[in-house]
Amino acid sequence: MGLFVYDNVRSMYVAEHGFTLNNYLKDPQRYGGGRGQRFGKVINTSQDHFYFDLGDSYIKVIGSGVKKSIYGETVIFINFRKDGIIELIDYHNYDYNYLLYLLSFIALVIFLIIFFREWRLTFRREHLFDNKYS
Repeated sequence: MGLFVYDNVRSMYVAEHGFTLNNYLKDPQRYGGGRGQRFGKVINTSQDHFYFDLGDSYIKVIGSGVKKSIYGETVIFINFRKDGIIELIDYHNYDYNYLLYLLSFIALVIFLIIFFREWRLTFRREHLFDNKYS
């Protein structure tokens, strides 16, 4: 219980006084100077900047040479400058990440089909699963 209370109080304090993206966008002079990473999608690229979707907001990042990921997402390493500019340090595309999720789901379905063809669910106290052939 104490850990739960501590975590909630700390989260409220960080959201109000610590570094968050919303706090930085409101007051870059106070919260600037740090570095961080964000996970999301590259939305629109230009010659010297791009827009990045974080899920709940979009940010403009200064940097060139960024390519959109193919069926996946991107992690960006960025510098939060005190003048309000978010500057790209480096990025990495996780290409075909969504296809990996799809393959994992298909593998799970195949596993469940094989499992329940071999075993049946019983409600006896001794065993939860019994072999179909015994």
